Amino acid sequence: MDTQHPATTAHEPPGAPPECAGFVELSVRLTGFDEFDLRGTGMVRLYHDTTLEQLGRAAVGRFLDDLAAAGGDPAALADEVSRDIARAVTHLWYLGVWPSLARATHAALGREQPNTAFVVSPEAWTEGLAWRTFHGHPPGARPPGFGTWADPPPGTPAHAAGDVA
Repeated sequence: MDTQHPATTAHEPPGAPPECAGFVELSVRLTGFDEFDLRGTGMVRLYHDTTLEQLGRAAVGRFLDDLAAAGGDPAALADEVSRDIARAVTHLWYLGVWPSLARATHAALGREQPNTAFVVSPEAWTEGLAWRTFHGHPPGARPPGFGTWADPPPGTPAHAAGDVA
């Protein structure tokens, strides 16, 4: 999420804001999913815009500076506000919900928005990365198919699939 506007990269579709490329790079680090999976959700632009709207460009810029100072490793962030921002963006990707920020973070950012959690769109919940972590399906939105309950989930070790005891 660059705070400047560099030229559009080859990965960005025409018309997408240039800073989305930086947002995707950041999101790869925060979520552990690759660019292909994140773009496949169709949520990049919405999550990018939601993050900027909720935090403001200045706060995002400070966060990116802190992340760079931590060697690009979100786990090494020392600043509590930056850790909370990383948590919020990760939460957004996994659940499709912008979470309430910690009170101290909310106060430090001087946000005008209420500090409440909200679902950013109906599609955001169904596209949440949480479902992909265990090859699941969002209830009521994407049924897995008739009889699939009888098969072990993908990635289940062979010994566990047949063991009952």
